[in-house]
Amino acid sequence: MQSPPPPRRGLPAPLAIGLFVAFAAVLLLVTGDFIIKGFDVRGSVFGAGGPSMQQNAGSAAAVQGGPPPAVMLQVSQLKARIAKDPHDAVALTQLGDLYLTSSQFARAIPYYERALAIDKSNVSAKTGLEQARIGLGEAAKE
Repeated sequence: MQSPPPPRRGLPAPLAIGLFVAFAAVLLLVTGDFIIKGFDVRGSVFGAGGPSMQQNAGSAAAVQGGPPPAVMLQVSQLKARIAKDPHDAVALTQLGDLYLTSSQFARAIPYYERALAIDKSNVSAKTGLEQARIGLGEAAKE
């Protein structure tokens, strides 16, 4: 006597294929949308371009360049922290980092030196100081 065939599991083939095709189509559409938005050439890394950027094109900051408002805000906040607590090694290092990333090496060095005077084991300040000195063409001083 033969055993009965095992019960079928899962969805019927036509339904499973239909669901798979629908899922694949949605996945392709979403991926395509991400690719299109990712390669969009409007705006900058700081935000989308639009009428507000065009209106500001005549301002002094747009003509002369300069950091974005968010960076200026961060600089002013760090300077306020340092004014409140001159021994804030973290704020000193972060301000040095901001100047370093904008290639203002001469402005970064004093902040790193102050941070290292407070905490000689501050690896970020040591690294930043060395990079700023290299940027200025100075030999790395210990």
